[in-house]
Amino acid sequence: MNIYEDILDATVVSLSKTGHFTTGKYEELLTVRTDILSVYRVSLKGRLILTHEFKFEGKISDFVVVPQRDSPLACLLLCTSVAKISVVRFDEASNSIETLSLHYYEDKFREHSILELSKESTMRIDPGKRCAILFNNDVIALLPLQTSSLNDGEEDEDMDEERPDKRQKSDNGRLTAPSAILNAKDLHQDVKNVIDVTFLRNFTRPTLAVIFENKPVWAGTSQILPLPITYMAFTLEVTSNDLYTNIKSTVIATVKELSWDFHTMIPISNGCIIVGSNEMAYIDNTGSLQSIILLNSYANTNMRKARVVDRSKSQILLHKPTIYSWSMSDQKSGTGETLLIMDHQAAFYYIPLEYEGRLLTKFDIINLPIVNDTLKNNSNATCISRLNSNFSGNYVDLFVGFRSGDASVLRLNNLKAAIESRDEHKEITSSSENDAEKFEDEDDLYSEEASDAGKENEGKEVVVETVLPFDIEVLSSLRNIAPITSLTPGKICSVDKFVEGLSNPNRNEVSLVATSGNGTGSHLTEIQMSVRPEVQLALKFISITQMWNLKIKNKDKYLITTDSNKNKSDIYLIDKNFALYKEGRFRRDATTVSISMFGGDKRIVQVTTNHLYLYDTNFKRLTTMKFEYEVVHVSVMDPYILITVSRGDIKIYELDAKHKKKLFRVELPEILREMIITSGVILRSNMCNEFLTGLENSSEEQLLFTFVSADNQIIFFPREHNDRIFQLTGVDQLNEMLYISTYSLPDEVVPDPSIKQVMINKLGNNNKEEYLTILTFGGEVYQYKKSSRRHSRFYRNTTGGDLAITGAPDNAYAKGVSSIERIMHYIPEYNGFSVILITGSVPYIIVKEDDSVPRIFKFANIPLVSLTRWGRHSVMCVDDIKNARVYTLDRSNVYYGNRLPLKKIEISDVMEDYMTLTRVTYHERSQMFIVCYSKEIEYKALGEDGEKLVGYQENTPHARGFKSGILLINPKTWNVIDKREFDDNSLINDARTMLIQLDSRTRRRKEYVIVGVAHVETEDLPPSGSLSVFDIKEVVPEPGKPDTNFKLGEVFKENIRGAVSSVCDISGRFLINQSQKVIVRDVQEDNSVVPVAFLDVPVFVTDVKSFGNFLIIGDAMQGFQFIGFDAEPYRMIPLGRSVSKLETVALEFLVNGGDIFFAVTDTKDILHIFKYAPDEPNSLSGQRLVHCTSFNLHSTNTCMVLLPKNEEFSAAEKSLSPVQVVGGQTDGSLFKLVPLREDTYRRLYVLQQQLVEKEVQLGGLNPRMERLSNEYYHLTHAVRPMLEFNVIRRFNTLSVDKRKQTAQKAGRRAHFDIWRDLVNIEFSLRSLCG
Repeated sequence: MNIYEDILDATVVSLSKTGHFTTGKYEELLTVRTDILSVYRVSLKGRLILTHEFKFEGKISDFVVVPQRDSPLACLLLCTSVAKISVVRFDEASNSIETLSLHYYEDKFREHSILELSKESTMRIDPGKRCAILFNNDVIALLPLQTSSLNDGEEDEDMDEERPDKRQKSDNGRLTAPSAILNAKDLHQDVKNVIDVTFLRNFTRPTLAVIFENKPVWAGTSQILPLPITYMAFTLEVTSNDLYTNIKSTVIATVKELSWDFHTMIPISNGCIIVGSNEMAYIDNTGSLQSIILLNSYANTNMRKARVVDRSKSQILLHKPTIYSWSMSDQKSGTGETLLIMDHQAAFYYIPLEYEGRLLTKFDIINLPIVNDTLKNNSNATCISRLNSNFSGNYVDLFVGFRSGDASVLRLNNLKAAIESRDEHKEITSSSENDAEKFEDEDDLYSEEASDAGKENEGKEVVVETVLPFDIEVLSSLRNIAPITSLTPGKICSVDKFVEGLSNPNRNEVSLVATSGNGTGSHLTEIQMSVRPEVQLALKFISITQMWNLKIKNKDKYLITTDSNKNKSDIYLIDKNFALYKEGRFRRDATTVSISMFGGDKRIVQVTTNHLYLYDTNFKRLTTMKFEYEVVHVSVMDPYILITVSRGDIKIYELDAKHKKKLFRVELPEILREMIITSGVILRSNMCNEFLTGLENSSEEQLLFTFVSADNQIIFFPREHNDRIFQLTGVDQLNEMLYISTYSLPDEVVPDPSIKQVMINKLGNNNKEEYLTILTFGGEVYQYKKSSRRHSRFYRNTTGGDLAITGAPDNAYAKGVSSIERIMHYIPEYNGFSVILITGSVPYIIVKEDDSVPRIFKFANIPLVSLTRWGRHSVMCVDDIKNARVYTLDRSNVYYGNRLPLKKIEISDVMEDYMTLTRVTYHERSQMFIVCYSKEIEYKALGEDGEKLVGYQENTPHARGFKSGILLINPKTWNVIDKREFDDNSLINDARTMLIQLDSRTRRRKEYVIVGVAHVETEDLPPSGSLSVFDIKEVVPEPGKPDTNFKLGEVFKENIRGAVSSVCDISGRFLINQSQKVIVRDVQEDNSVVPVAFLDVPVFVTDVKSFGNFLIIGDAMQGFQFIGFDAEPYRMIPLGRSVSKLETVALEFLVNGGDIFFAVTDTKDILHIFKYAPDEPNSLSGQRLVHCTSFNLHSTNTCMVLLPKNEEFSAAEKSLSPVQVVGGQTDGSLFKLVPLREDTYRRLYVLQQQLVEKEVQLGGLNPRMERLSNEYYHLTHAVRPMLEFNVIRRFNTLSVDKRKQTAQKAGRRAHFDIWRDLVNIEFSLRSLCG
């Protein structure tokens, strides 16, 4: 009875391609982040501008771009789950993705495979786009494709037999033909243990290359079988019709006895490059092994069948996966074939390729040194895409994704010059070293070294190569916070109680802090629960409910305030320290509804509840108007003013253009007299141009008077309307697509106003795009993006990042809008962004990064009553207790493009590089953060006697060791104020702060930091570790460093036999594990630590969590145990254990009312929910924990933390506060698990079933299958699965009528209750806001 929701989207770009998917005007960049497909336009300056985003209900493991027949746009083949292919294309009419076909191979793969299938399959596509394959272990599925390039050029001769079938397929309009599934042995009887498969280039038929090993080999057995890998190439004859596909394969090339470490094939023009960790080989299309490059000291020198290029002194390691960028030669620009490879440390290598006929005359590897060390914070590249493929300049633009570090658009400047600068000079070396090289060179007929250097200076000189460094420029990047390795809640923005003399606007707020990244690029990430504005100025007023700032000559001149309770208004002079301005004839004894500059900033217009006044800039009154009914809404845009009165009438006035002293009434269309108007606004847009005479093809913005009627229609008309007005069709139902049409009055109007305010304006940072934003009386915010193809259409992003839920219709969330009115304010310049701010008891901000969809965030942590623009980049806001603050947007390393604001916090600097930050925890008493780090050092393989082990090789690359330590960090400055470093080859596995009981009689407790350490040594030595207890003591700060007021003090340290992998608090004591034991220890008043209870565990403890007197202990192989701890007498009582043998990674308690649930994740990326249910008949009185559900995650979970849960409606019992679980993952995403009441669960279960069955799913994926289909499905309660809020929140994107129809399936009052449930789940993390 729990629900799952993503609270942060994945940040790792795992896949990327270029193509024409949504437009044919320019080449797009398509990226995949786990389950999100994003489409970007790359500007001339290399900036990434998001155009579309689609969130799928399954993980995308691979994809390829395929051209369509009779269309400039391409299709995508998406590989999801274990073995599924979805063929999709972009539908311009709906602005979404259309699924053409779905190909499910998983069951067939299991039938054909003896081994268990891999979690993900790999897809390859024929360069001629004739077919695609999907392979998993030794099983291959071939999918024939019908594209526009079926019989181009050289393919004509050999494809006569296939043509009738192809034409038959083209008649039925399908892109694909029936699939064929075959085992690798069907290609050739020797093929087994397949390592990689790829298609070769420049063949008339699809030609497949396979590398496989006869017997599996790893480094330990490589001496026995040093050359186990075989390369084979097959030409495929594919014949297909509407019913089946036949495949005939012919072996055209075989190369045997290749080194055991080859893992990846790169097809190039005339052959294939096979990449290994230690070697690289080139095999041409005829199957001839022409060249081998030795990359490091471990390279296999037994492959003597080809020309050998020895680059072993470069010590290059190319681990799997190998990421590369290949481009063919271009005769027009004179550029040759280009191959760039990037290793796991983000180093670039250039592979020169030169041919004479089919003979490869130049094959080498050149390390390209980067002069500006641009990629030092990046590692483990995932994908490379060439962006300016049609450009032939002196630079190359690449998009590169990384597992650690931001995905970036890189400009490789002067790449050609750097390659051509490669120089070889001769250095004198010892004769013994050179004799060996001479011997190798004489064996090699094609050796460049032998021909150039060896003949003249035998035994005297060696060739040394140099390459000039080249410059890499980062043009733009996508923020990546992965991998998240630990999480902790802590106070950051609320450390200071007062800011600028007033209370902190983010008071009592708690942020989530995560450790992110690997190596030098590792950092802390603050996940903010609300936008934290920077306070520049603070004022306190006695009487104010609303205010305005009037600018004279672009300078803040007058501050106008009004108090609706006292019916008074005042003027303050800003430049004279807010002195009261008493001159002029300003109306002070009335409530001001609106006041603004007018007439080219030479006039001021004030509208009170019953009057309109026109002033000059010194408040000399020029014109007065009186209204019969109360004014409720005013909109001003020079030279027009629009007024809405309480009766539903509107009035529009225009300023006299000559003397600017009079206002003339604008004639309204006749039809408006029969309508009830709730609000109006004047705006500029080109959305009606195609309906206006003479402007059909113009994109120039026109002034439009816009109104919202009582029946929720939005209507427009220009100044010269000729009694013709337009409407936004579909907005009353909040349809997915809205379009402009001519308005006609309906036969019957039923006044039921729900739309309160509308805006059409541009949002963004450097690239601003036009959006329609709608605010309802229930507090909901809906947003539509204007179509770039047709300006009269607006689309809602229902399949991507739709705005978060902020309110509910039918008065379901009354307290959100009752106390302070919600009003939208457009701020065109807010520290670089164009944003929308929304006032209310919970204020919001809508902000858009260029590389993301618009996001709506909670704005600060105090109510917002009124606001006005201030200065050039700021706003002044008034809270509910009449305090005014000038805010600006915090842009220092803050990213607003994810579901929550993310702030990057660098700990390392030039002087000290702490490398990987592994753990973070928060010390509540001192309000300090403790961060563990792990540096890489040179590993020295020493025995117990301190001597080097036998077989130690000095001159070869060695493994890396670790040196760990802990840092004490002050969140006010993020400076390291103290640190403790441990010995070499030490690794901190866990560090937590705990309240430890020091005296059992007085029960006095003190907060300590407990650190568990493992010593990483050789495999011959038994494991060892240590336990350290630290206290954080307040000290006198250093001069000039006020943040150094705390220090670490070591209270206790003990070396332990056995590695310490986890620590945990339990009933005022702490628990550690020592290899296969867990021991509870008690701290005495003299700081001694005494063991009081212990328990044996099966294999190895991966995680331990406590809740009250209960413990759960996760094991690496045997699931987990549920333990009770008793202090009188000391004992540990086994209460239950999981029956399934899980390989546990992380676990946490999930308490729901009186029931105890457990959330457990394993190495297979599955989240399991167990329940302690002693009353269940099959649980053996609770000894067997009930397996409730197993839920597939799309990434690997690393940590989980228990947090309090916010209850928005029902007050929770004081004895048991509701809780929730938040987990971090290696792809940078965060999720939460929220317990549900029984009635809520049943309602949302029915709703989820309706949405899954009735709504069209992207890619044809079944959300239930993607999440619940796994090997544990038959063990769980299939009728009570985990719910997924990512699916359920689509209820918010349905049209109004469709919502009500869907909700009726769950009950008569279900529509009201469902909205309350959605709000409660959406706001569950508000508990961190104090």
